Amino acid sequence: MPQSGLWSSSEIAEHWQQDVERRRLDFSEATQCMLEAAGLGPGDHVLDIAAGTGDQSLLAARLVGLGGSILATDISAEMLGIAARVVQQEGLTTITTRVMDAEQLDLQDNAFDAVICRLGLMLIPNLQSALREIRRVLKPGGKLAALIWSVPENNPLFSLPLAILSKYARGASSHLPNPLALSASTVFERELTRAGFSEVTTRALPFQSHYASLDAFLQSTASRLTADVMGQLRKPEQQQLLGEVREALSQFEGSHGLVAPAELLLGVGSK
Repeated sequence: MPQSGLWSSSEIAEHWQQDVERRRLDFSEATQCMLEAAGLGPGDHVLDIAAGTGDQSLLAARLVGLGGSILATDISAEMLGIAARVVQQEGLTTITTRVMDAEQLDLQDNAFDAVICRLGLMLIPNLQSALREIRRVLKPGGKLAALIWSVPENNPLFSLPLAILSKYARGASSHLPNPLALSASTVFERELTRAGFSEVTTRALPFQSHYASLDAFLQSTASRLTADVMGQLRKPEQQQLLGEVREALSQFEGSHGLVAPAELLLGVGSK
């Protein structure tokens, strides 16, 4: 299932929102670092790319205040529908949502003081198109601050299942989601520089990833990773694949649930 199709499901969107508290805890520090690196302040107008259900949009709105604004964009209408619902519940009037492809932003040049993106850039098919569009809509001197997943060895909850999935994937038609696509800091910096950003920096942000249990991980995050491949397999192969993933990740399960090392990269560039 292509990425746009993967997220364009009301069921997936609702499951994503059910995981909001875990994301809030796991990503809290990194998200604050991203917002600080973007230089957000009162009155700023901010574009949130691949905003999903708007976790970070809400935090950004509190920083820009009533004089600022947040435009939360995503390719998934279902995810943004939840974001809009949450915004209404929170009583925030400065956040708007628009379904939009990051590769073709229907926005004016030089319109935003800052652009943020939390864990979305690595899933965009044509990253350079998206980065150039982001730079186009930034005001001169404005910043892009984005979080992506770091190197495989520092993210075993992704790298171990992906290694197993690659054995079962059949043919080039399989569109495996790869959250580690930009994981090397040199690759991320090169992509930002190539798109025309200046003062480009990256830094690693290690943390611990928490799930209530291995089953909880398999039913949420892992289900999105395996969806395409599982659809190609017969029942016995599906069970074998899940058994291998379970065995590989069982080392991280204990009395506090599933707890594994993880790491994000924060990339920043100026127009």
